[in-house]
Amino acid sequence: MTNYLRPQLSRILVVLVLLSTFIGSMRRASAQSIRQSLEDIAKEIGIPGMQVAFARGEHVNLYNYGVKKYDTTAYVYNETRFQAASLTKVVAAYTFFRLMDKGLIELDKPLWDYYQYDRLKNTPNGDKITARMVLTHRSGLLNWQGDVPSDAWRATPLTLQFEPGTDYMYSGEGFYFLQETLEHITNKSFQTLVEEEVLRPMGMKNSNIVWNDSLENIAAYGHYELTKPRKLGKYRKSNAAYTLYTTAEDYMRFIQKALLEGFGLKKSTHKLMMQKAAEAKKGENGDPTDKYVPCALGLRMQFNEKGTAYWHTGSNPGFRCFFITYPQRGETLVAFMNTDQGFPAMKKLLQLFFGKDQTFWAYDWREGELD
Repeated sequence: MTNYLRPQLSRILVVLVLLSTFIGSMRRASAQSIRQSLEDIAKEIGIPGMQVAFARGEHVNLYNYGVKKYDTTAYVYNETRFQAASLTKVVAAYTFFRLMDKGLIELDKPLWDYYQYDRLKNTPNGDKITARMVLTHRSGLLNWQGDVPSDAWRATPLTLQFEPGTDYMYSGEGFYFLQETLEHITNKSFQTLVEEEVLRPMGMKNSNIVWNDSLENIAAYGHYELTKPRKLGKYRKSNAAYTLYTTAEDYMRFIQKALLEGFGLKKSTHKLMMQKAAEAKKGENGDPTDKYVPCALGLRMQFNEKGTAYWHTGSNPGFRCFFITYPQRGETLVAFMNTDQGFPAMKKLLQLFFGKDQTFWAYDWREGELD
């Protein structure tokens, strides 16, 4: 019996080796094909540098294209820092929930009850804004009021466009109000809070919520367009709405741990964070497609043919970025681009990694509108 099995086992081992070699070859061919497609997209749109991470289950593939600054040989690599722009807001939301779980702040209690923000001192109804309203962009505050991040901006009184909680308007000012509230109740800087509650616990070693000079040689430059680089953006004061410097790999780690696993959160809090919390509204009067992109708490949702996804876009001067994750399918895409012209690449990247057999409301609803 033993002599009979030996040749059979040998044949099985040969087949397994050949199969493993074939699968490895197919994966290499697929990776090469994706890299070529990324290069084609970048050249078509006019993107100097791009950083992409794609995950299926626990397996993450990283792709880099181009340069940190036009007309240099400073190539983009895995550790190159990009500005995450409004993807910072999702990190800020998670930080809020960490502190909520510690009993330091409530979702539906007016922020004014914790911190009497000087910019709202003479604003009627400014004392009604809650964290829930901030996280769903229903605070009534403008996106920005004044020349952010100047001292004059910080001293500018805020006005409300509607009574808090009654309508939708995307607002960075709301997130900054939440930031100062969290700083006040903890007596810690927002930088310290993000480092303690997010970056260190999750092992995000290539992320900073504020500029420091160690980033000088590893940070990507923003660009007006392909051949026109901007000055290196250095945000030395943290802002919950836009100042995260990170990599696609690090931000992917954040999504997988914070959003998909609920790392560091109570189960009930994680469930709350990922539920539909409010409607979004396109334009002044709304749009029929609004129903496909409601708000969760601190991030967006997408309902389409493939189920429920969560997403966010971001745009700082010289940068465009986005992420989208399908929890039930176990697939996530993160992309950073260092040009003002990068937004049209979003749909092409979505189609490349997820196929063309679905409607990407995360792009179609947002097209031409910036975070």
